[in-house]
Amino acid sequence: MRIQKVDNVAPAFNRKPNAQEMKVYTNSLNQGLDLLGKQVDLILHNASAPAVKSENTGIGSLFSRTVITKLFPFLKEHGFKGIQQEPNGLRKVLDNSPYAPEAKAKNIYMIPLEKLASDEYGNILSKKTFETIVKNNPNTSEVNYPYVRSMYEVALREAYTNGKDSKEFANFKETRESEYEQSAIYRILSKIKGNDNFKIWSQKDNYTEDEIAQLAKAAEIKNWDKIDQQLFVNPNSEKSKARIAELKEKYKDDYDYYLFQQMLLEKENEASNKLSEKTGIKIIGDSPVAPTAVESWVNQKLFLKGKSIGCPPDYFSKTGQRWGFPYYDPEKIFNKDGSLGEAGKIMQQKYEEYFASFPGGIRIDHIIGLIDPFIYTNSSKKMTASNSGRIYSIFSGKYKKKNDDEYANILTKIIIPAAKKHGLSKDAIICEDLGDRNLPTERVMKKLGLSGISVTQFDHRGAKAPERNLIMPGSHDNQSFLEFVEDLFNFGNDKDKKARFLKKTKYLAEDTAPKGAAKEEVKQYLKDIRTNKSKFIAASFAELFTSPAKRVQIFFADFWGLGKTYNRPGTTTGNWALRLEETFEDDYYKAVPQGKAPNFADAVSTALKQRGLDKGNEQLIKDLDASAKILNEA
Repeated sequence: MRIQKVDNVAPAFNRKPNAQEMKVYTNSLNQGLDLLGKQVDLILHNASAPAVKSENTGIGSLFSRTVITKLFPFLKEHGFKGIQQEPNGLRKVLDNSPYAPEAKAKNIYMIPLEKLASDEYGNILSKKTFETIVKNNPNTSEVNYPYVRSMYEVALREAYTNGKDSKEFANFKETRESEYEQSAIYRILSKIKGNDNFKIWSQKDNYTEDEIAQLAKAAEIKNWDKIDQQLFVNPNSEKSKARIAELKEKYKDDYDYYLFQQMLLEKENEASNKLSEKTGIKIIGDSPVAPTAVESWVNQKLFLKGKSIGCPPDYFSKTGQRWGFPYYDPEKIFNKDGSLGEAGKIMQQKYEEYFASFPGGIRIDHIIGLIDPFIYTNSSKKMTASNSGRIYSIFSGKYKKKNDDEYANILTKIIIPAAKKHGLSKDAIICEDLGDRNLPTERVMKKLGLSGISVTQFDHRGAKAPERNLIMPGSHDNQSFLEFVEDLFNFGNDKDKKARFLKKTKYLAEDTAPKGAAKEEVKQYLKDIRTNKSKFIAASFAELFTSPAKRVQIFFADFWGLGKTYNRPGTTTGNWALRLEETFEDDYYKAVPQGKAPNFADAVSTALKQRGLDKGNEQLIKDLDASAKILNEA
């Protein structure tokens, strides 16, 4: 069998597929994916979503009209079944990262302002204000967070002023207020105190002496700091109830403003889930390992004292990572009889809410943290065996678990039942298991048949990826695939890097060559991969489909061949900002013939031939190869 040569550097004719060509492409692509048993998802965070010029406020949203009317149809044409977004919790005021949220309340920057300035929402945001925000947007390809924060405050305040007296808001407040009371008060207190760290709140720096005296007299307490820091630890005490009532009354406008924003988001989320059912492209959520700031504040008595969860030395950090997030006391997660303890019930509620919100399932960040987390002592300057370690597997540890059933109990008693409650199987759970995986984690994952992640950048050989796994070139925490390729090829005189290059390309050629190909043809194919970056890239995307893994995910920067890093772990600047442009469709069709973006028709055709499935499917292969040629000449 001859290996078909596809020239990924063909001249561009500036023509994307016409309607008939697109129909053939989409039909043959979906048929090929079905034969291979593959599902394809795009990883795209809300902020990175595109917007047309007239509606670009500086940040994207999967709720936006551009996504609904333009991006969804485009993705459907290319065989995508899901979009995995970032954790959608409310972000801290000055923190751009979605992985350390302030509250489970939703991220206000997902609110599509263009809809508020339309008849759909009764024009509660004036067109003048909206158009001014769009006009002054300083950057269309990256998020300017300071601009977005200031302009969203202007826009949402105006929308609240015009919509707060509606029956819809009155009904929302009556039926849903209790869900947001704690987080709304936390935001108010953070504003009063001048910071969002409840551990260092200092009330005397934010009140006059007269105000302190008046408040203390009204509630008959002397230390507001301590009450505020532990306000919901015992919310039914007379002192706490008095303080809560005082805050809700004195800051009623801010309190209602917070609830109003969440009403808008709940409405958009409900509409998004209905649209997902209609389009067949479901939104997949993301559950961060860190408890929210509000969760830590409200439940502080349930966490281990003086301890935090982190990560031992690994690929990302030679000295380990001190994340600073508290971890629930294991004795508060489960009672001695195995039933859920107070912390366990909180976790149960949290995951039930996740699955209710995301019918496409969820990705669980750092699944190791739910099986055998790495805990360190906060006061220690350096992680050592005496002050840090895997809490459930330390030989003489207080919380040592005896068997795999005990290691798996958070999954089997909390998370999987939460998924089932909302009609989802364990297949809807994506377990981010990268980093230092210990044996208990590997055994539990295998025993429960949970989907882990194979990242080909990390030298995961596609052919060795478990069928249950999800395979991808890279995620939001890695350099873009184009940057990875540049680094891989530029090994210079470094023997280790050269050895890695030779090994990876050898496996790539062996694993993506057609079944039954002659040795000389495979040898030439290997030579092409080693001397032509575009052909290496094409083979690398084909590897995703030749692998046993049933699910493929591609980060948006890699699908569009952007060649830019979205997030650099361990750094605090320049992250979480990269966006798709309004011209995302044309950008893709330009990137494919340049050898920067994946040609799905070529990749699926290659995979079918590699598996020997071209036999008996000659017309399908013909259609895929014709579509691949068109895309390479787009």
